[in-house]
Amino acid sequence: MTDSYVVHVTASEQLSPHLRRVTLGGDALRTWETTGKPDEFVHVHIPGENPAEGWEDDHDIARHYTIRRWNPEVPSLEIDVVTHGHGRGASWARDAKVGDVCAVSTAHGYYGTPEGSTHRLLVADATGLPAVARILEEASPEETFDVLIELISTDDEIALPSPATVNVEWRVSGNGRGPSALVSCMRSMPVPSHDTYVWVAGESAESRRARTFIRSEWTRHHSLYRIVGYWHVDAEEQMRKWDALSDEQKARYMEIWDESRPDEVNWLELEPYLQELGL
Repeated sequence: MTDSYVVHVTASEQLSPHLRRVTLGGDALRTWETTGKPDEFVHVHIPGENPAEGWEDDHDIARHYTIRRWNPEVPSLEIDVVTHGHGRGASWARDAKVGDVCAVSTAHGYYGTPEGSTHRLLVADATGLPAVARILEEASPEETFDVLIELISTDDEIALPSPATVNVEWRVSGNGRGPSALVSCMRSMPVPSHDTYVWVAGESAESRRARTFIRSEWTRHHSLYRIVGYWHVDAEEQMRKWDALSDEQKARYMEIWDESRPDEVNWLELEPYLQELGL
């Protein structure tokens, strides 16, 4: 069971036309713990009658957001939210006012570079930009990064300071405004060196295509890549398909996802099963 922490908005600001920062604080965060992973995330329970209850299993009121910055001294969490569209999360971030109450979950994270590796390739759409910014900000001078970011507009480009050596390419496509070009861009890249850690984050279907491409074209040990699906371009349809599955099919899904194994190892077995189910 994951804990829930009641917090309140302490500040909000517009970083770019489609990216808004909401800062959350409160005494409850004094017992909240960071994972230390730069792409860590929480579920934010969008305010209701009781923001401390119900967020964990209710997908209608909870949204998954990366923590851009954690300040244990205050304490506070900075969350950068992509605000295109009129979904519950985007509307909440646009309208957030100081004093508004919500709740956040325990943190989880995925990013984990293997020992001895210093080369990185980060590929993400706009929803992955906050994680990319934190990864680069917390990197070491010994690391080298190639970064590809897919934006809604060139006006959404933000500064990405880092002590590491960084090469950034910005592209306008995807993000619900049209087909994503992340995988097609990856196909045009030189094959990364054998010790390059590849991290991809974005729309779930495109992320799964990226995983398939990496396994077939950029073959490497599972510890040298991590693929994360942050959102669904067709979320309602995906939930309809999931709800239509039998109890036996859902149980099989849960059997495949073994928490004792690395996530990318689980995906080796899960991907063909999802395709079999039409998901």
